[in-house]
Amino acid sequence: MTGRIDGLTANEFESNVTAAIETDDSGVIIGLSDLSYISSAGLRSILMIAKTLGQRKVGFVLYSVPDSILEIIKIAGFDRIIDIVSDQSEALAKVT
Repeated sequence: MTGRIDGLTANEFESNVTAAIETDDSGVIIGLSDLSYISSAGLRSILMIAKTLGQRKVGFVLYSVPDSILEIIKIAGFDRIIDIVSDQSEALAKVT
């Protein structure tokens, strides 16, 4: 994911991820190293993806989250319900 997940892009982001995972029960990892901004709409999209995957008992991990974005995720309390790790190899290990 690059750029921003905000009111203008959150629905597209959620739709794209949901379409990609619709028929696949493999774990999902999303790298956020190039994400510069996330709004409440973006947080909601990530939460809805996590909820969908959780209902299907499919692993979901965010990795390489910039400190500014991680702070927002923690303030929202999402770090307690979504696995967040430092790099892709660690994320892959969590979902396999």
